[in-house]
Amino acid sequence: MDATFASELERECSICIRVKQIHTDPTTSSLYEVARLMESLHGLIDEIQRQHSPELGSFAVNEVNLTGYTDENNILQAMITLEKRQGVETGLGQITGLTLAFFIGNSTLSTDSGHEYKWCPASNRIGFKSCGVTQITKAMSWWQTSRSKVRLGANFDADGTLIMTSSSCATVKRLVSIMNSGDQTGFVARLKKNSLQPPRAYFLTTRPHFSGRRDLAG
Repeated sequence: MDATFASELERECSICIRVKQIHTDPTTSSLYEVARLMESLHGLIDEIQRQHSPELGSFAVNEVNLTGYTDENNILQAMITLEKRQGVETGLGQITGLTLAFFIGNSTLSTDSGHEYKWCPASNRIGFKSCGVTQITKAMSWWQTSRSKVRLGANFDADGTLIMTSSSCATVKRLVSIMNSGDQTGFVARLKKNSLQPPRAYFLTTRPHFSGRRDLAG
């Protein structure tokens, strides 16, 4: 992941989520197909948005970016950005982005509300977690490039990822409430229906990258 390219993406976007894989799993032992991962990411983002703002149109292909790499141990490091959208209030896009971050970093216990809202970008699986979120930043406004950090979770874990639980963070609790509103049963059913089996091979990009790392197509 080229640092300059990543910085440019973050500076111009509405919300930026930095992701780190924290657990290995047999299904993530090989590189997987970026096209299918992006398909799942777009599907999840649209379902999240539909749950809180059903009147908004789907995200365009160029409004969602994923860039990253797998290291020599096949551990994923990635960055996901959602662009500012014409005609859409910046705050609404950021609700979608924060909820996506919660899906990736969800640490909620199985006995607490919202535990089922999980998606793993390393294995492309709904209801499964092997990654965490290390940082979230959001644009201050549509016109400004200045950004602020978002603390989604009470504390950081020893691995440097945010601990996101509905019982210890008011923002997470609010996001879970939004996802639970409306047709919750239909929402969860659509997530499960649209989830893909772990794909078989990742494509490598020719984008400049750090030595010893394999970049993902963004």
